[in-house]
Amino acid sequence: MVMHHEDDPTTLDTTPATTWRDQLIELDLPGVGPITACADPRLLRDDADDADDDAAHVAHAAGATGAADAAGAAHAADEIAFRRREPTTPPSGEIVRSTLQARPPLELEHTWLVLPALGPVLPTLTPDGMVVADVSGRESPFEVRVRPMGSPARPSPEGALAGAPVEGRPRPPQPSARTWFRRPAVAGALRRRGGPVALGALVGTRRDWFEPAAAAREDLLAPHPDQALERALLIAVEHGQVAVLRIGPAGLDVIPTGSDPRVPALEGMELQVTRRPAQCPLHGRDGEGPCRPHGGPWIRASQQAQVEWEARRSQALAVQDCGVCFGEALPPEPDQPQVPRLAPRTAVVEISRLHLRGGEMVRIDPIAPPRRRR
Repeated sequence: MVMHHEDDPTTLDTTPATTWRDQLIELDLPGVGPITACADPRLLRDDADDADDDAAHVAHAAGATGAADAAGAAHAADEIAFRRREPTTPPSGEIVRSTLQARPPLELEHTWLVLPALGPVLPTLTPDGMVVADVSGRESPFEVRVRPMGSPARPSPEGALAGAPVEGRPRPPQPSARTWFRRPAVAGALRRRGGPVALGALVGTRRDWFEPAAAAREDLLAPHPDQALERALLIAVEHGQVAVLRIGPAGLDVIPTGSDPRVPALEGMELQVTRRPAQCPLHGRDGEGPCRPHGGPWIRASQQAQVEWEARRSQALAVQDCGVCFGEALPPEPDQPQVPRLAPRTAVVEISRLHLRGGEMVRIDPIAPPRRRR
């Protein structure tokens, strides 16, 4: 995991397993609205710990007051005359935690079973490099799909609008169960067994990675909690997921499916739940404005930074809504050419780079059958 310099190394483990406890669980619950749930113990510190932290912060700030005042006076005129948004980079964990602490708490009335929905990903070292591994570890990436026999019936006008293939017109790309974006398949399996489904994402503590997720109410999935958990685990195993999360009044439980030994078994973790305002998913503070690209088309390091930033934004908008730009192109800065520099939302099936849970960004290969030679 990539550690930020403001995070305390004594309280932040560096193994991916800890992210199942500290991650943000963000869902749009039917009848409740968008929420953020997190079991990070640092969100629930007592007043004494906060007082010690505040005192240390004040002492550190007092030592740097003179330098800060001098620098602030030198750049005050420039700051007023040139107000340009800073590039949107992953915020520190402390900023994200302080934002959650400032929100009023929300009590969940029901218990929800949350299933991750990240499918097999084939990372490559470079766009032309060799395949490293299949992250799922379950299926061969070259499993041949059975082609349906016969030609499909002619769709209705409504079906054509919904994306059904029409003779003489190519079919638009659709997410399939073989891609990394498995949320439609997981949500469909939950909906067939438990009625209304909540869609959302599992998000990194610094909002630096995003995984699709779907959830169903425990009491609607089955009459008994153990039976509901069994059904959720069966769906998770069927779609190659490593765990099921239970959130509700009793806190957070993480139940591994057994396919990944790094996922810990957690039970009864204290959970903080808040309402999540509609905002840009890349920012760590509430009420922030539009995001701004990081990097640019100059030297190779700037180009790589922009590629990584665009990948993170595309993945975030694929799993979460944005109440600022709504996934569309934004107007340029006052000092930029009058051409939008920020691309619209990228289609899920066209995303070729992902930020994974461990903190690394990989270029993915599509999960597709091998082409037959003619």
